[in-house]
Amino acid sequence: EFRRVLFRSWILWLGWDLLLSQQVLDAGRFGSSWQLMVLRCAPLLVFLWGWWRDSLTGLIWFELVLLFYFVSAVEAAFAYRADLLSVVGLALIILLFSAVVMYIRLRGRELRASV
Repeated sequence: EFRRVLFRSWILWLGWDLLLSQQVLDAGRFGSSWQLMVLRCAPLLVFLWGWWRDSLTGLIWFELVLLFYFVSAVEAAFAYRADLLSVVGLALIILLFSAVVMYIRLRGRELRASV
């Protein structure tokens, strides 16, 4: 049981860290100011709130934030043709979205079973 929880949290943290790094790199390559980088990455902090409180509702809100990032990544992938950073960002968003959905489903079952 502990191994499963540790493995799931490891995947979520790695995906979140990589997506945050990709967003900083993406904003930085166009010479964005640090204020714009903070505004671009601030919505990802919803994940920390949901994770810290073990709140499935917070993680569902994070899913909605990821949908915003998905739309932005699709626009960037089509606007900058053959841009590896945009495609990597799109893949990271899809993988993180899938991992959070699986976590919500599995954790929801655990919480219902314990009640």
